[in-house]
Amino acid sequence: MSRLEDLILFILDRAHKMGIKDLSSFQLFKIPYIIQVLSLKYAGKEFLPGTVFVRDKNGPISTDIYSSIDNLITKGYIDLDISKKQNYEFKRHGHKLAKKLPKLSFNQGEVIFLDNFLSELLSLSQMKLKKYAYSTEPMKEITKEEKGQIKKGTVINFSSVLVDPDVVDTYTDTV
Repeated sequence: MSRLEDLILFILDRAHKMGIKDLSSFQLFKIPYIIQVLSLKYAGKEFLPGTVFVRDKNGPISTDIYSSIDNLITKGYIDLDISKKQNYEFKRHGHKLAKKLPKLSFNQGEVIFLDNFLSELLSLSQMKLKKYAYSTEPMKEITKEEKGQIKKGTVINFSSVLVDPDVVDTYTDTV
């Protein structure tokens, strides 16, 4: 499995352990993006090397996540529940683990890193999660350049993420 697939399964596992029934597609797009930013900020390197995030109408997404979710559904690791709420025009895609986690590729330091941030991120509402994603340096940079005209499909540039020199040495050996 890919590192991104491992991350998606890890996120769903932690959500389950927190008593969260399932996660929406929206959450599965924003949380890996935020993990990427936090890894750059606190470890000085990408958590998901090779994963490309682009600007979409509701913030950052990655088509790699679509592919990974489809692959995990096909392999039987994720159950997908599509439902429609009466007062909302779009269908909700709820994702949850379908079976026990396989052996994931994360080392102990990466697990600690993920657990530290997922405990906060998984408890956020979709509105707060969106706000969090938009508060990151790369999204601030894009929205500043857009001047109200969304540049859908623009590749997100993570070079604006400032590394925290006081913390990077601590995480570098673990992430």
